Amino acid sequence: MKRFISLFMVLILLLSGCTQVPEEKKQEEPKVQETAQISAVWIYYDELSMVKEKGGTESDFIKKITAMFDNCVSWGINTVFLQVRPCADSFYKSEIFPWTYYLTGEQGKVTEYDPLEICTELAHEKGLEIHAWINPFRIAFNDDISLLAEKHPAKKWIENKADDVVFVNNGIYFSPASLEAQKLVLDGVREILRNYDVDGIHIDDYFYPSTDKSVDEAFYKKYAEGGGKLTLNEWRLNIISAFVSQMYNVVKSEKSDCVFSVSPAGNIKNNYEQQFADVELWCSQKGYADWIIPQLYYGFENDSLPFDKAVKDWQSIHKCADVKMIYGLAAYKVNDSDEEWDAGKGIIDKQLKIVSESADSYGAAFFSYSSLADEKRAEEFRNLSSLT
Repeated sequence: MKRFISLFMVLILLLSGCTQVPEEKKQEEPKVQETAQISAVWIYYDELSMVKEKGGTESDFIKKITAMFDNCVSWGINTVFLQVRPCADSFYKSEIFPWTYYLTGEQGKVTEYDPLEICTELAHEKGLEIHAWINPFRIAFNDDISLLAEKHPAKKWIENKADDVVFVNNGIYFSPASLEAQKLVLDGVREILRNYDVDGIHIDDYFYPSTDKSVDEAFYKKYAEGGGKLTLNEWRLNIISAFVSQMYNVVKSEKSDCVFSVSPAGNIKNNYEQQFADVELWCSQKGYADWIIPQLYYGFENDSLPFDKAVKDWQSIHKCADVKMIYGLAAYKVNDSDEEWDAGKGIIDKQLKIVSESADSYGAAFFSYSSLADEKRAEEFRNLSSLT
């Protein structure tokens, strides 16, 4: 696995523009140099979970994260997207959102330590950038409201049958069209930036949980009755773009050198028709995102969207100078049911070669940490050394 060290730094062409830390912190926190391209990994809630340990102790968590970050460094990773808010809950001390279920097995139960504080300090000690990854609108994976913490901010809306919260696809979500819900999410971002020395704020592709009209029917009706002329889909695109722009502005107003990144779906058409994410706008104009990280989770033999075509589709989008493109790759698919993804067949190095040759590439990101750490997949990642 350690032959994977030189994967990104040799493969991907070096460009400038990485986020720098304030001058007074450079000596005490050795972060990524300005010339480094992004070699990133997503660490999601289940990989951070301490449920099996029933929360564990601070020492338990430090030991776990130290091992994870040491692995990241050995693989050549320089940036970590850490999922700190998976379901309107938190892996950090918050006055807005309850403690996450994924720490103790009970949402709202207090832990003796602050995971995000620990992760931020350890990441910087090891020269890693750490970006706080949040899911803006998801409240719960299921519709059992009894599992929500007593002081969960969504409970008052649920009890009052407010339109700000919707039940769809067996889950619970904030309506993306609710300005009150958007404000709550944005306040949560401010809270992170004011209390933790993170290098970025990151959101993924979970915008609209469903295309069903029930998700925002009341809000669209009010818009139309007020004289609005946009179709539902056009209006939804505007709603999400306005929200993303607001989050960008919050990040920059709180910490100007902090990176704001978005990881949309890899299929551009699906972004418009399912998530209502106007990715072409976000790429072409300043004020929406610093980094766009499409999830290109496809093989070369994918029937609907082969990997190389997906890359070309994203390459064809006009991009302003302030937006950097990072390509998301599916480490988790190695050794799945498709033969081309068998470990040792070299699909990852083939994909990285295409990415590295792309003129707009600012790096690559792998989903997810546990896939890189899996010994059954290690043969595939060892093959990457053949390109160095």
